[in-house]
Amino acid sequence: MWYVIQTFGGEEERTADMIRRQIPSFYIGECFIPKRERMKKFHGIWNKVEEILFHGYVFVDSERPGELYRELTKIPRLTKVLGREGANFFPLNKAEERLVRGIGDVNHKTGMSKIEIDEGKKIRVIEGPLKDYVGDVVKVNLHKREVVVRVEFMGRPVELFMGVEVVEKEI
Repeated sequence: MWYVIQTFGGEEERTADMIRRQIPSFYIGECFIPKRERMKKFHGIWNKVEEILFHGYVFVDSERPGELYRELTKIPRLTKVLGREGANFFPLNKAEERLVRGIGDVNHKTGMSKIEIDEGKKIRVIEGPLKDYVGDVVKVNLHKREVVVRVEFMGRPVELFMGVEVVEKEI
């Protein structure tokens, strides 16, 4: 089951590395940070970059949450284990885990979606992770080549920034 650990923004990679190094592998199946691909312009040239999808969070897969929690208390720089009540903490629910799995690949990376734009400035998703979430798009920023999607995550609405690639409309 997947658990979410909150850490300081910008410390996600460092925290995940500490967890991987300091917690015995029999307590965790995987420790990861979901990422997204997007295009970013540097010196007039578009480049594909990877950025963190859920800022301030590290995800851990474990079948031994009690032992994992005890081990996590030894890791500095953690702010809290989400869903904790007393000495326990709870996994992501099925819908949340399905969301993270559905928008990412096996390496937890969310690729760019291909979109077309019609004359009325409406977008149509051709392929990619946005295909199933187009109804939740709250903002389109073609200048930055990204869209903002609102989803329910950890019991509250969260906005995810996802990369898009504009393709020419087929005639």
